[in-house]
Amino acid sequence: MAERIGLVVAGAGARGAFEAGAMATLAERMAEDDTPPSILVGTSAGALNVVGLGGFLDLGLVEAADELVRQWGSLELDDVFEPVSSVVGNGLRYLGQLAGMPVRLPSLLDTERLRTTLLRLLPWDMLHENIAAGTIDAVAVTATSVATRGTVVFVEKHPSVKLPRYDASRNITYVETTLGVDHVLASAAVPALFRPVHVRYPKRWSGWYVDGGLLLNTPLKPAIDFGADLLGVVATHPRTWPTGLPSAQPIHTGKPDVFGAAALALRAMLADRMIEDLTAIERRNKRAHPYPKKPYRIGVTFAGPSPGRPGEIAALADRVFREEFACLRGANNPALWALARLIGGEAADRGDLLSFLFFDPAFTRQAADLGRTVDLVESG
Repeated sequence: MAERIGLVVAGAGARGAFEAGAMATLAERMAEDDTPPSILVGTSAGALNVVGLGGFLDLGLVEAADELVRQWGSLELDDVFEPVSSVVGNGLRYLGQLAGMPVRLPSLLDTERLRTTLLRLLPWDMLHENIAAGTIDAVAVTATSVATRGTVVFVEKHPSVKLPRYDASRNITYVETTLGVDHVLASAAVPALFRPVHVRYPKRWSGWYVDGGLLLNTPLKPAIDFGADLLGVVATHPRTWPTGLPSAQPIHTGKPDVFGAAALALRAMLADRMIEDLTAIERRNKRAHPYPKKPYRIGVTFAGPSPGRPGEIAALADRVFREEFACLRGANNPALWALARLIGGEAADRGDLLSFLFFDPAFTRQAADLGRTVDLVESG
């Protein structure tokens, strides 16, 4: 059995519901193999998921993952941001800025409601108790420092766990703290879309932070630095790049408009570094092949979309919106309808962008169900 097992959960916005379902499937495998994770590391929605899993872990691994699925199934758009103040308030700020008034536009969306939601839904007290009791060794969330342009990994850990040193090659700093809502909000503060977060503790690392996914959306390196030699990796993009000619691809073959370009940039930011890191692990494992008794190998169990189903989550978002909220049905959730109307592009790109903001049970429950169907791919 592996000496230390890590669970790495990528950033994903509303796709975090898919991740929760995939985590439930992975948790069942880990429970069968008696290999529960002791190191949990997440970014953005993944940060929310690992904090929740760490807090619910006293229920048991499988039950904790199932509870996360239930939490995602109750989440609505109003729990994340205020649509009216986002449009009206930020619109007025922008007009004032154009007029030369001393006002600034902090973000496109007013996400103050997310703070209240995370305080209500996440089991903060149990998280601290489970770490102190050694039920779990460490929980970590990543954020990007505005001042240093580096990744800061905020870690709450058991005293028996050694804090990794600064990683100069990737500009990754590990900071021990008691995790709180500001750390998770900072990890999920998508630049321009969500408001930057001023993290105050620990004081030496106080400052402004944005989404950890900007540099490290799937935080494999931190889990390895904590000594994990077996990783469970949960993501919403396939673990490999598309193969074959451009004209042979099933999606994203048309001329991209501004929304298509935004979707492409988002896919690159969220998936490419993960693929590079997984490829590097595979190369490392091949070099270690002649030395089977040496602790050089890192086993990986990947829980995410298969290469043959890359656009399944986007297609689900597009279909659910058309069935539940299009045309007159938009009266069921006018804020969501208005938000979706602002997103253009071909169906695959529109679904991609929409799936990150589709905070509604109509989508999140089906996304979680889809996540439960992932194939677990093992390597190493």
